[in-house]
Amino acid sequence: MNKATTSQGFPPGIHHLYWFFFLNFPSCIVIMDSPIFLYAENLGASATVMGLIAGMTPLMAVFQLPAADHVNRVGYKRFVCAGWTLRQVFVLGLVAVPLLHGVLNPQSQLAVVLAMLLFYNLVRGIASCGWFPWITGLVPEEIRGRYLLRENACANVGSLLASLLAAWYLGAHPQNRQFAVMFVFSLVTGLVSLWFLYRVPDAPVAEDEAALRHPVPWGAILRHGPFRKLLWVNLAWALMAGGLMAFLVKFLKRDALPMPDDQVMLATSAKFVGGLATLWLLDSRLDRFGSRPLMHTALALCFLWVAGWLLMAGNVWPRSFAAVTALHLGLGFSVAVFGMALTRLTMATVPRMGRSHFFAIYSVTGSLMMGISPIAWGIFLDALQHVSWHWAGVEWNAFSLYFAVLLGLMVAVGALVQRVEETRAGRVEDLFSDFLRNSPFRFLRGRD
Repeated sequence: MNKATTSQGFPPGIHHLYWFFFLNFPSCIVIMDSPIFLYAENLGASATVMGLIAGMTPLMAVFQLPAADHVNRVGYKRFVCAGWTLRQVFVLGLVAVPLLHGVLNPQSQLAVVLAMLLFYNLVRGIASCGWFPWITGLVPEEIRGRYLLRENACANVGSLLASLLAAWYLGAHPQNRQFAVMFVFSLVTGLVSLWFLYRVPDAPVAEDEAALRHPVPWGAILRHGPFRKLLWVNLAWALMAGGLMAFLVKFLKRDALPMPDDQVMLATSAKFVGGLATLWLLDSRLDRFGSRPLMHTALALCFLWVAGWLLMAGNVWPRSFAAVTALHLGLGFSVAVFGMALTRLTMATVPRMGRSHFFAIYSVTGSLMMGISPIAWGIFLDALQHVSWHWAGVEWNAFSLYFAVLLGLMVAVGALVQRVEETRAGRVEDLFSDFLRNSPFRFLRGRD
């Protein structure tokens, strides 16, 4: 065993990265999840504006392409840490916006929020260019599945605690000062998380990468067969999933009887419980069976949950707090499994030479789609907000049509996943067989 690794194969100091995720995600939850969407909703944001907020983070990832020419010379860790530190300045700007109530009208406050989010995500988009190369060089390939499960668990525990805290503190009808306190909470947890990030070991940049000066062969990168197939999966998934969580908040706040803000926060926090369940249910299966069977499984489950949202939007299934919580729980698990499996397969597919540029293209193409799609979906929902007719026992309105289109897109994603190349990938039936033999649900198999 390499002396530079722990007994489980992890490099020393990797535990600092787990603490970083535990603290960083609560910071991001306030700025990029339900609290910011609820604040925008309170300021009168339309579905299109909500889509713009949801799409801003991935859209700014386009700046990874020019940044990829510099990250190798600066160093992965230094590049990421500088950006993650600078973005906290714009969280400080967000703190002031709710306190300007009465000085600025809601439209002006919303404009300032959009500006702060734009700069926050711009810096994040540039800095994230170094993230995948850093982690790929830091974590050995044979244990990346275990690493991603632990990373996901830490992120979901932190996110769950932050969501529950926000639900308790904001209450059913939050005031402006309460949103200001939540933004302060985001700033403080973000700053503390940096203490751990700076203590994570760096991954060395290959000398040929650091000295790269000639034009980057973007065309050759795009012609790399296995990588190109992954790009199509990433694009289709981003088109389907882009803005979904924002529009679920919009859906729950619509009509004459909107769900109270604290119930929305509590229900949406269930997605983090679902994400955390991946640690318990997947264990080492991601490394043993590969990514593709888990991606198919996640898509099948995701199809069921979105079908449930369709029935709820079509007034077939009552919009109760318990039902909304259950759907968020299942959706959180499925999205987490698909995301981890796709990330692991990408890390294994990207060659060492040109790693930063491969990851830049991967992140930018998916992020552009993830940024454009919520804006398009928001326009779609606003354009159909007055549409309503009944067919097959379902009320077909803007949201039920939206969920129906997502179901069709999931079928397309499944077809693209079937085409991706993966060595030593197991079969879905073998995955289920192992799960029934070795999981707490093995009683479903019956007695041997």
